[in-house]
Amino acid sequence: MAFIKGSRNTQKFWYACALLLLPACLAAQDTLKTAGTITDTSTFEQQDIKDWFQHKGWTKPKPPKNTFILIIPVVASNPTAGFIFGAGLTTAFKADARSRFSSMSANATYSTKGFLNLNVKSNIFLSDDRLVINNDWRYQISSETTYGLGSNRVISSKTGLNGYEISRDSIGQPLTYDLVRLHTTGSWKVWQNLFAGIGFQYDYYFNIKDEVADAGDSLRSFHYLYSRYNGFNPEKYTTSGFTLNLLFDSRDNQVNAYKGYYGNVNFLVNAAGLGSTQNSTMLLLEYRSFHNLSKNSKPKILAFWFYGDLVTSGEAPYIALPALGYDQRQRSGRGYSFGAFRGEKMLYAETEYRFPISQHTGILGGVLFANATTASNVANTQAEEKVNLMENVRPAFGGGLRIMLDKKTRTRLQVDLGYANKSLGIYFGAQETF
Repeated sequence: MAFIKGSRNTQKFWYACALLLLPACLAAQDTLKTAGTITDTSTFEQQDIKDWFQHKGWTKPKPPKNTFILIIPVVASNPTAGFIFGAGLTTAFKADARSRFSSMSANATYSTKGFLNLNVKSNIFLSDDRLVINNDWRYQISSETTYGLGSNRVISSKTGLNGYEISRDSIGQPLTYDLVRLHTTGSWKVWQNLFAGIGFQYDYYFNIKDEVADAGDSLRSFHYLYSRYNGFNPEKYTTSGFTLNLLFDSRDNQVNAYKGYYGNVNFLVNAAGLGSTQNSTMLLLEYRSFHNLSKNSKPKILAFWFYGDLVTSGEAPYIALPALGYDQRQRSGRGYSFGAFRGEKMLYAETEYRFPISQHTGILGGVLFANATTASNVANTQAEEKVNLMENVRPAFGGGLRIMLDKKTRTRLQVDLGYANKSLGIYFGAQETF
């Protein structure tokens, strides 16, 4: 924006104003570009931010592509990690002409207190949709606040940014740890939208620092008591095993679905013979559905998400237990921080309504959502009471804005506010929550 003149502070002010006013501008100038002209009509034609730039004369039209890449800054704050900064990459693409859209995200962040997060997560369709590869690879020097097992405690971290706490709840206990994660699953098409496959999952948690236990109050530490009671070294442990996977996916778009169903059943066998600290089995169940409530081309989507993560035998180490925000893309639980609820069994449900604000172009959209979480505690330490699944259900709700960045892949920019028990969460990202 070379046309903005004045001092550096004045320029920064106008840049901030431009960003704040962008959604309003998109809604106000809700026009269609057809045959090289801009016209207001009563019809709907999906456009994206690039069309708006072309309408303004800032860019020239380019041929559509089957690949979209977005790099965005990552900014967060955490009492343990300090100020977190870095960059994230999101891409949607077709591996070959007849395949569905694949997606991949990668993040690299560092904090002022030395915390590091490098991760790559992908969902890739290959060989004309006959093969699906899911990857979750991470190296983290990380921090997390834990609240024990079960969803019986009332948690209020006041404010959060992208799942990180900005202010700490008085009952939360900080943990820091290093993590090496290698998760890969390959599923082969067996019939229409049905896939079956196998995979390998390896997680090594080490350099675990428990602030409460290190301060000499180990009998109050959720992590220390659980680890000692179940035979884990509280400073390091490993889960390693193979998975059996069953996948159904009839979504019309894997980045931003307007219709279709998604179902996944994943059974994990952690085995000492494969390097796991202890033997255990875990079952992951996931269901999503997408329903277009509009009778014309204007998308008004009602979406549902159910997520269940269960330890079915043996004992899993504390940080490897099912927890809120532990889904592959770390999108569950808007309104709460990562790991706010944890247990041997956890169920999560969410519904979201997605609607256009730009009534003719759909460039600017909105969402309303509500979610609920429940987690159990089978009383694996003498210091805690038993908590049954569904005994305490913790809700959250909120809304947000979406900006269509690329209509071909349906990639949208996400800005959300989630509220739960006096706790406000702010979320930025690309692509849909689910």
